[in-house]
Parts: sequence; C-alpha cells; structure tokens
Amino acid sequence: MNDDKELIAQQVPELIGMSDVEGMAYTLEQIRQWNLTCSPEQAATLASRLAASNEAFKADGLAMPYWGNLWVLRTLQAELGYAVPAVAPPVSR
Repeated sequence: MNDDKELIAQQVPELIGMSDVEGMAYTLEQIRQWNLTCSPEQAATLASRLAASNEAFKADGLAMPYWGNLWVLRTLQAELGYAVPAVAPPVSR
C-alpha cells in the first residue's frame, strides 16, 4: 500500500482524511457507480485507460497504487464534462 499521504493529497484530494482501506473502498465504489451509469463506450474507455496506466507503472517496475484508479476515472469524467472532484493534471512521459 502507498502511505504517502502528501502524494495522494496532491493527486486525488478527495481522498484526504481517508485511511488506505477507506480510500480503497471509496475508489471501488466510485468505479462501480460509474459502471452502473455510464455508456458501454465510456466503460470500455475507462477499462482501456486503467489497463494502459497499469502497464505504464509496470514498465517502470512499479505497481499502480489504488488511488491511481480514481485518478484515471476522474480524469476521464472531467474530459467528458462531468462535474467531479478535481485531480492533478496528467504528466507527459
């Protein structure tokens, strides 16, 4: 688990004040809610982006932290024009 609270606060501020377990449960619930309400195309886009993000972390010899999934979801939702909590902007590689 990633216990770097400062990094989490910078990347996904909506998780501030949550323990890792609470943050994981919250992240899973947010993804579940999205998958219940989004279109099949949006679900496919999220799945593709999550897989790509996981692969990018693996390529760097890392495991993607749980909160990275919420960052990917919120980034996609913001791109689609949804009013969602802000996250850090994407970093160019």
